[in-house]
Amino acid sequence: MDSFTVAPELEGTKGDIMAARIEVPILVVMIYGVVEFFRLGWSQDHYLYTYAPVLGGVAASTGLFTYFFLVSVERKRSRKTLLVLLGFLPYFYALYIMGFLGLFTIYEGVIGKFSFWSMIGGIFWVFLGFHLIYRFYLMTEIVRRHDERAMLA
Repeated sequence: MDSFTVAPELEGTKGDIMAARIEVPILVVMIYGVVEFFRLGWSQDHYLYTYAPVLGGVAASTGLFTYFFLVSVERKRSRKTLLVLLGFLPYFYALYIMGFLGLFTIYEGVIGKFSFWSMIGGIFWVFLGFHLIYRFYLMTEIVRRHDERAMLA
């Protein structure tokens, strides 16, 4: 009989710490979005600074935690497809952080009005987005390697 196991790196406290390390950058960007709501208002003119960080963070968090819980149950073909789709949410959110909040902010700091603070802020967002994408990639690699070892056994 085939028994299902969870990767030892994702069991118990280790898995919770890994999920928390992935969630921290998402929460930082969501807090930034809430602050921008108060600063810029509820208008949709600045949606890339307000609505996108908050609603994208909610979607990325939902995708992350659903992914995290689905890797701990036995997966059928439909659940594997769901894992792939949910895995894209944090990746796309990290690309938004790195691309728009990071690189575009650096671009504005160099071309728009020259500002060291804007460039430093852009570097911070690129670092934060990279941190998110790297940590989530590590978790998906752990799951992939564990699944491959389980198939070979």
